[in-house]
Amino acid sequence: MLIRKFTFFCLLAICFSSCDKEVGPPVIEIVDPVFGPAETLVTFQGVNLANITEVKFSDQVVNFNNAYNADNALLLRIPTNVPLGEHVVTITTDGGSVTTNFRVTLEAPEIFSFSPASAAVGERVTILGKNFYEPLTAWFFDSIQAEIITAVPDSMIILVPEGVEKGRISLFANGGFTRSPINFFTVNPILVNDFDGNGIRSETDKWIFRGSIDQNKNTAVQNTMPAPIDGNYLKISGKDELDISWIGGAENHTWDVEAFQTFGITTDANNTLIEMDVNNNGQKKTHMILVLLEKDGSSNDFALTVKVDWTGWQKVSVPLNRFQDLNDFTVDPLKVKTLKIQIIDVEDSNETLEVNVDNIQFVEIL
Repeated sequence: MLIRKFTFFCLLAICFSSCDKEVGPPVIEIVDPVFGPAETLVTFQGVNLANITEVKFSDQVVNFNNAYNADNALLLRIPTNVPLGEHVVTITTDGGSVTTNFRVTLEAPEIFSFSPASAAVGERVTILGKNFYEPLTAWFFDSIQAEIITAVPDSMIILVPEGVEKGRISLFANGGFTRSPINFFTVNPILVNDFDGNGIRSETDKWIFRGSIDQNKNTAVQNTMPAPIDGNYLKISGKDELDISWIGGAENHTWDVEAFQTFGITTDANNTLIEMDVNNNGQKKTHMILVLLEKDGSSNDFALTVKVDWTGWQKVSVPLNRFQDLNDFTVDPLKVKTLKIQIIDVEDSNETLEVNVDNIQFVEIL
């Protein structure tokens, strides 16, 4: 009887010894993500990750929940008290320790908007968003780096570099990477006249003044009342004394050997704008008519009316696909030779109307 008990005891001892599997050292194969701000949920995947006894970020022991720990993974939310920067993460189990890397960052950046929506090389673009924390780099189309002029956490100003055409603006910040929600367009401005001697048709005598307006080539360029944006501007004012609604305006021409040269636009009507700064000097009932004429094309006017009812200087920007003639044909930008700026009393106000314009240009969206 004693022999049987002894034999049974020995069998149990042999079974326990052979069934107790040795735990191997932990291995980490994947960390996802590899960086992020506090409270980011990180997955450490590998093998032999059961029975974790300690997790450290550099020399700092952090709390973890065994409920999110299995043999092949550990889910860990980054504690708020872990310092920013690169950390060596050490995970210790009954079988040993393993290390990997994780970078604790500030919140991820985000771009809300930027302005202007298009600009020429060397011009400034303002970006609005959040979490613009150093180190910062800005790129056009992920490939052309831009110079950052100024930056604060919710906005930055960058310069448009060479080689940019159309695409998203991207940003690398302390918290990661982001792209703008819409495309940026680079542009080629064709300056017509800024009335300070700059532009392809800058001289005042390239303008013809018609109708019942108060100006002529000797009086149209002014620099006071209203105060200019900078330098001089073109003034057109008058009253519809004949009660025919049309008051008059100015026409822009060239007087070269071959008269009425085109402006040299190469883009189509959908990708060409006409822009100018406009001020009505308090005359809120002013309507301005912009008229384009073609060379070796239609003899009709291609017109668009703008009611100038705001206060102070404001930029008017209109795509050329909105300039149509009486037959609903759209102007061909490649043939545009003449610009007219007119005022009209469409409200029969019998008041003196006024429009002041500056920095006239065509803008090609490339």
